[in-house]
Amino acid sequence: MDKTTFSWLMDYIKRYRWTTIGLFLFSTITVLFQVLIPIQIGQAVNEIVGLDQVDFKVLWQAIIWLGVFALIAALAQYLQNQMSNRLTYHIIADLHRDAFNKIQKLPLSYVDNHSLGDLVSRVINDVDLVGNGLLQSFNNLFSGVILIIGVIVMMLSLDVKIGLIVIILTPISVVVSYIIASRTYHRFTEQVNLRGELGGYVDEMAQGQMIVRAFTFEDDAIEQFTSINQKVHESGLWSQFYGALINPTSRVLNSIVYAVVGVVGAFTVLSGQLSVGIFSSFLTYANQYNKPFNDISSIINEMQTSLAAAARVHELMGAKEETPSRDQAEIASVEGAVDFKDLTFHYDSQRPLIEDLNVHIKAGDTVAIVGPTGAGKTTLINLLMRFYDPVAGGIHIDGVNTLDMQRSYLRQNFGMVLQDSWIFEGTIFDNIAYGKSGATMEDVVAVAKKAQIHDMIMQMDQDYQFKLSESGANISKGQQQLICIARIMLTDPDMLILDEATSSIDTMTEKAIQETFDAMMVNHTTFIVAHRLSTIENADQILYMENGHVLEQGSHQSLLEKEGKYFNLYQSQFDHQAE
Repeated sequence: MDKTTFSWLMDYIKRYRWTTIGLFLFSTITVLFQVLIPIQIGQAVNEIVGLDQVDFKVLWQAIIWLGVFALIAALAQYLQNQMSNRLTYHIIADLHRDAFNKIQKLPLSYVDNHSLGDLVSRVINDVDLVGNGLLQSFNNLFSGVILIIGVIVMMLSLDVKIGLIVIILTPISVVVSYIIASRTYHRFTEQVNLRGELGGYVDEMAQGQMIVRAFTFEDDAIEQFTSINQKVHESGLWSQFYGALINPTSRVLNSIVYAVVGVVGAFTVLSGQLSVGIFSSFLTYANQYNKPFNDISSIINEMQTSLAAAARVHELMGAKEETPSRDQAEIASVEGAVDFKDLTFHYDSQRPLIEDLNVHIKAGDTVAIVGPTGAGKTTLINLLMRFYDPVAGGIHIDGVNTLDMQRSYLRQNFGMVLQDSWIFEGTIFDNIAYGKSGATMEDVVAVAKKAQIHDMIMQMDQDYQFKLSESGANISKGQQQLICIARIMLTDPDMLILDEATSSIDTMTEKAIQETFDAMMVNHTTFIVAHRLSTIENADQILYMENGHVLEQGSHQSLLEKEGKYFNLYQSQFDHQAE
């Protein structure tokens, strides 16, 4: 873990200062009474093996104190575990929340360049690994260090020679464990990254199952999955192989320390310099001393995986957010005049998409954008909504540059219906009312009727309370699109964007909805991205685009009379339909 990741994680721990202090306090109390227990054991042993008559009073006192210390240590350890769990769950909850919130602030370019499964893996799986692995490991590490210090102090107070032997032998175990651990970290990083890739592929294939099966791609999908899974498997084997060396190596070295303490202590007892009871205390201390090393070495693999996961979450949290708006400009009364001025944009600096685009749209006009695939139609809409920002130039609405507006304010003025419907798990009412905070049932029913979906809803169990599954899988594509149309109608926006908004709807329903759209579009600037040219014949303006440039602009009739690009596209489409 690099310093920045560690510092970032410490910021989360500092949020719960009192819980952390309580954790360290109870850890210290636990260790304090644990290291006092061997002394009582030694005193009890001395009373039993003494040459004179056993002093049962002293013996019972030692046993009682032994029980008291053990009880206090157990209680303190229970409270320590409670504090540790509370701290862990608080931080996991914070990381989940902050990671999800971060995604909402990232530019779409970041989301587009990362698979959905990888993002989900970072927000859910990696955060859980950080909490359950790393934070718990830190707890064990802190307790272990305190216990080691306490045991060394007690050993030195009982016999300096034996205590120094333990201190001298300790670095061997630490150095060997560090060398092995430092060489395995990149293996665990590779393993966590491959898990994210695997999750992304599974999500991709699960969402595209219909296409996968339609193209009989099942065997290829399985082969590709097997290939990635094999990489995860091999990476896991190597990381576990190296990681597995740490614990047995540490245990062997610690056993040597225990054996040395036993042998040296035995000779010291025989020479009369050490009592049998104190010798038994030393053996208990040697066992306590070894325990933290063995415990930490046994979870080193989990720690390494957690460190790699922490780095992935930190990378997400440190990603550059959307460029802030230059100002908080607002339009007193939106009329909808739109100007694209010297607009330039590219996804890849080596491949310009839109260059020096200049177009004026009058307020209240209906503008259709047509052209071949890759012409820049959807990109133009993305720039209008500030899903992406231009490289140069700008877009002005009623004279105000959109870069000077808050994104949330800008988007509130648009109603957007896309070809791909977005339905979330919840009731039909919830999905339609999503477009307007505080919407009533009467509001929802009214727009559902306008969207020609009310009768269909009333035929369902529980009508508007019918539960839609994730992505609306339990209704048809057309019904999904109608719900999205009703959602936009509910917002009654100042401007509209329709991107193949009726592509999944039958002709009869489309005609009825088009009449509703026509009513909505009156005095509302509307952008229509269309492939079916029959739907845009009444548009005030049609922009024909190719390679990011507007090659032709005008009404449907005027463009047909030019017999240019639009004319050829129109003729080819209707000739094809005639066939």
